[in-house]
Parts: sequence; C-alpha cells; structure tokens
Amino acid sequence: MLPFLGVAQIAGAGGLVIGLWWVPLGIAAASALTLYFIGAVATHLRASDYKGAPPAAVLTAVAIALIALSSSTL
Repeated sequence: MLPFLGVAQIAGAGGLVIGLWWVPLGIAAASALTLYFIGAVATHLRASDYKGAPPAAVLTAVAIALIALSSSTL
C-alpha cells in the first residue's frame, strides 16, 4: 500500500506545480491532497499514533489554504 500512497502524493505535488500555470488543475490537485491528508490524519488517530497526526493535519491546512488562494485568482 505504501508505494501507491507515495505515487499518489508525488502526483498531487506534480499537479500543484503544473497548477501554477493551469489553475483548474492546481485546484483539483489541492482538493485531492486535502482528502489524502484527511485520510492520513484519520489513519494516524485510528492507529493511536498521536505523534504522526499533527504533521498530516498541518499539511491538510496547507492544502486547504492553497484551494482558497487559487480560487481567489479565478
């Protein structure tokens, strides 16, 4: 499962980079990364890994901020 998650995260980062030039793709990538990191937070909390949840929560907030900032440029 970890290789798939790594590829998904790299694809999301690539989408964000391409989103600098094509905003709709950036918004889609940021939305997908938001869902990805929400799942990461939930998984860390379910596994009682309370040290791993805050970094994922911060990255969730960053992805949400990217959506908000990108949406304002449309």
